[in-house]
Amino acid sequence: MCSMVRLSLYCIRLNLNIAIIKMVQNSTEDNALNVTLTTTATWSKIIKTEIPRYAWDEKTRQIILGAAYYGYSLSALLGGMVTHRLGGKRVILFSLLSSSILTALIPWSAGVSSNLLIVLRVLDGMAQGLHNPAMLGILANWSVAHERSTLVSIGYFGVALAEVICNPMSVWICSAYKLGGWPLSFYTYSAFGSVTAILWTFIIYETPDEDPCISSKEVEYLKGFDTEDGEKNKKISVPWLSMLKSSAVWAVVIAYTSNVFSFTFLITEAPIFISEVLGFNLKTIGWLMSILGIAECLFGLLSGVCADLFIRREMLTILQARKLFTILSMGLSAFLLICIGFFRDNAIVCLIMLILAFGLLGCFNTCFIANVLDITKHYSSVIVGIMSCLGGSTGFIGTSLFAALLKIKNTHDQWYLMFKINAGIQLFGLTIFLLFAKAEEQFHSIEENISKQEMKSYNSINDTSAEVVDTEE
Repeated sequence: MCSMVRLSLYCIRLNLNIAIIKMVQNSTEDNALNVTLTTTATWSKIIKTEIPRYAWDEKTRQIILGAAYYGYSLSALLGGMVTHRLGGKRVILFSLLSSSILTALIPWSAGVSSNLLIVLRVLDGMAQGLHNPAMLGILANWSVAHERSTLVSIGYFGVALAEVICNPMSVWICSAYKLGGWPLSFYTYSAFGSVTAILWTFIIYETPDEDPCISSKEVEYLKGFDTEDGEKNKKISVPWLSMLKSSAVWAVVIAYTSNVFSFTFLITEAPIFISEVLGFNLKTIGWLMSILGIAECLFGLLSGVCADLFIRREMLTILQARKLFTILSMGLSAFLLICIGFFRDNAIVCLIMLILAFGLLGCFNTCFIANVLDITKHYSSVIVGIMSCLGGSTGFIGTSLFAALLKIKNTHDQWYLMFKINAGIQLFGLTIFLLFAKAEEQFHSIEENISKQEMKSYNSINDTSAEVVDTEE
């Protein structure tokens, strides 16, 4: 269900990357504002379907694409704090329903003005920003150390699956003028998100103890690895000072932010690069973007399974496994992005390198997402909130930087410069993670904090009792 939620939300997010090609007047597929569909000879009339198109320049298009990330970065930290108090189930439900409703309003808002569409995208980003910390908060309740990489990889698998399903489906819907064209794509994903929200409401439980369908054997198994009381945990305040001073926390935050910068840039801008620089048509782009998603699926799942296998067989420690797959992910991806510039005259080689570079980024779940649960299980949602807050900001920073570089037109040199910037940011994040990452609990255990609070209460009661005895004497 976590994977299905991610699938729903990322289909909503990715759809605009394809739909905007059809929403803008200068689409290479069709330059007409009013698309006339002529039926076969068996029909006696011409069906005219008017699909709105807009005269947005490159700057406006990039602002629209990046607007959601403003909201995403604003609400992510709030999502972590609310999850810490209320749990992840309700937060994810609110996030999914809100995003689905706002998505259904996009065709209307685009017809009113581009500014209204940008505002709606910011609100949608705020709704989606809540879910990421809540997702890890729920997974923390259901995971154990030697299964963590695999569980997180499956839970986050919906992102890659969205890339496989959404891109060709969005291309097909946006090209289906008789059915309504690009507006229908937003209504479709809105409906899918709403159905997912209903299933989430009735299927998901916050903890194993609350699930009426789970076996007692599995509950005992999970409890055997968990020494924390979830209800008491909610009463303990977040150790903000210790968290902000922890090098291990900043290692995962910086590595995640570096990864997300490249991931967001590639998933948002790759359709434009493949279309306008490599020269592929829109239908081909949809399938090529699916191949990018398949590569991410394979690398993401295999890295999670392999990491847990190495840990269970004691071939690697948890920290060694995290660092190894971070090198394979960010290091190799950066190398491939740099290599694209040396094969600018060969579109096929550039495309293969782009697919591999993007796929390798999918290993991030095994690396620093799982590492958050290594360093603190209880405060994981708060740390992911910090990560998503900074990582979300890279969405609009990247698109703004890209728009500034493409003031004149898309050229291979400008794209190569962006690829080198992405590679440099990845290598920076990789270096920080290798130097400062840890895999041990970084904060005082919750039980220790509870014991201190209970001891204070006990001492307070004893002091009060002593005063009463003295008074009676």
